[in-house]
Amino acid sequence: MNSKEQLEMSFFETEYWWHKGKKYLIEHLLNKFFSKDRHGKLKIFEIGCGTGEISKMLQKYGTVSGLDISETAADEYERKCGIRPLIGDINELNLESLKNSFDLILALDVLEHVQDDIKAMERVKFLLKKDGVFFINVPAYKFIWSEHDEALQHKRRYSTYELTEKLKRAGFNIELNSHFVCMSFPLIAFYRVWGNFFGKSAFPKTTYIKLPKKLNTIMYKMLQVETKLLTKFRLPLGSTITVVAKQSSV
Repeated sequence: MNSKEQLEMSFFETEYWWHKGKKYLIEHLLNKFFSKDRHGKLKIFEIGCGTGEISKMLQKYGTVSGLDISETAADEYERKCGIRPLIGDINELNLESLKNSFDLILALDVLEHVQDDIKAMERVKFLLKKDGVFFINVPAYKFIWSEHDEALQHKRRYSTYELTEKLKRAGFNIELNSHFVCMSFPLIAFYRVWGNFFGKSAFPKTTYIKLPKKLNTIMYKMLQVETKLLTKFRLPLGSTITVVAKQSSV
């Protein structure tokens, strides 16, 4: 992701419906997979921590560390979270000292940026404690690939089968697997496909659109409803795939 896109995302992260909905989802997953007596005591690592909005929220659950490839994002992360994240590629850094260190690792909209995503998953397994949990968000459906993906420097969009099979190959069991951003998906899909035919720019840019406050609130409330549903059963479609995985005992 280029520096301009990172700074724009930092602006949107605080109030934009999608980012607020993602934080709401992560908090619900934390409450589902970690008992309340562990809250405040967890050791957490966010890969692709960006400008730090998620890590800032996670700090109430325990000690949080971050990693990002961008110096620009790291500067903003340090301002928000009070700590400097590691800087570099998850597949290239020497992380031997962190083996089996973390209760929770998050890769939220990150794996689609990594060329060798299976290697990244294996690195996550290396860093997790034996009972550790891995939270993943990735963009869904190749058919809605658009300049939004190009601006964010994505390598791919996923199917649920591809993502879960790669996680299994890397040594994980799947604990939760669902689409997310379900109710607004038809509109998003139409907008992306339409843009591919009639609105594509020579200079790719993200499709963030500043919404009126009331509409932004409605969209956020929709994601709150979806979050409560997906913790109980799998949502069949959506622009995002959410997976929770744990290390395989085999």
